[in-house]
Amino acid sequence: MSISRLIHFAGNTVRFSLDNERLLAEVDTHFKNCLGEGGPIIADYKITTVGDVEFSISLNGSDLFSKINFEQVLFYLMQDGITQLNGTSTTNLIFHAAALSCLDRGLILCGKSGSGKSSLTAWLTANSLQYLTDEVISLPVDGGEISGLCRSMILKRGSAFIWQHWLTKTESDGFLRFNDGSAWIAPTLLNASAVRDKVMPRILIFPHYVEGAQFQAQPLTPANTLFQLLQCLVNARNFPDYGMTATKQLSRQVSAFSLTYSDIEIATQWIKQTTAG
Repeated sequence: MSISRLIHFAGNTVRFSLDNERLLAEVDTHFKNCLGEGGPIIADYKITTVGDVEFSISLNGSDLFSKINFEQVLFYLMQDGITQLNGTSTTNLIFHAAALSCLDRGLILCGKSGSGKSSLTAWLTANSLQYLTDEVISLPVDGGEISGLCRSMILKRGSAFIWQHWLTKTESDGFLRFNDGSAWIAPTLLNASAVRDKVMPRILIFPHYVEGAQFQAQPLTPANTLFQLLQCLVNARNFPDYGMTATKQLSRQVSAFSLTYSDIEIATQWIKQTTAG
């Protein structure tokens, strides 16, 4: 018998229907703060056990995969489910960015994969900042507070030093390590009071991890901030002005910086001091 879970973000919902207790437990753990209906169901996934260790997936009644393993199911649901939610919203602008809160001041780390934002997000969370997301943020088209897809953090193999440093136990239900060396980590494992729903954005940083680089923080003008933000806007096509008005407003209300670093601790201390004001 299948049991359903609803995952919501930015005014829409996807549904996962699963007949495997272990898969269901991982969804409940790593989407814990995203569970519940928050708008129309835009994607309906059905995951069915095939034999002892394989699964099939269908989306909206159409078969996608017939025999994939446990890890592949979780990776697909995480990636494709988020993609469905990101691309559909017509009420919120969706940016490829992480978000945290420091003393009720919102911090956005904006950048594409490989920029170091997920590693910084995890390290900052372990350093007492509150966590909204390490992947995508949502901004209402009329402005205001940002929210995040508050799933578990996803750290690639190269960021294993983070959980090795901060986690004394990895047997927790909130820690899931994959065969490729990546890991999913519930934010509360790094900070018991980490999870936050919304915050007003105050600081925006475009991080760039460069091995061996000297730390450098460069202030950005609103025009430069707008240009870089637009490159990280996921669903611009859903709006008559391609999200320009709301993005321009965001670029004017934050203090923005381009950050180059190699030492994550130095970067963390500067970010905390800057965000705290």
